[in-house]
Amino acid sequence: MSRPLRWAVVIGGTAIVFLLSFRLGQADPFGWLPDKDSDKVAAAAGFAGAMAAAFGLAGAWWASSGPGAAGAGQSVVRQRARASGTGQITQSGGGSAPDLVDQWARADGDSRVRQTTDPTPGTGTGTAPTTPTP
Repeated sequence: MSRPLRWAVVIGGTAIVFLLSFRLGQADPFGWLPDKDSDKVAAAAGFAGAMAAAFGLAGAWWASSGPGAAGAGQSVVRQRARASGTGQITQSGGGSAPDLVDQWARADGDSRVRQTTDPTPGTGTGTAPTTPTP
């Protein structure tokens, strides 16, 4: 799913969550809200705002990460590596500086992992330091 479509889903979903939460808050099935209508509307709006904010935050995380998170025309480099024993892994991620870099590495024992976004090893440009994940 493209990034603009993800954001459209998040915005539309947040509006729907707000409206449903507001209606639920006004229904007051347990009779916990005040009897005065203006107080009931204020409490329902507060509840709906909190629910919409929670949905919006989760949706923003979803829309800005994962596959398709980079905008159109942006280059993405994703590298995953796991080495064990005395293994050595070297990964290079392309010819130009990418717009988005996502790297994960795990090295156990005497192994080494080197991930770089620069196609010419040894230049130091684009090198992302990696540390073993415990």
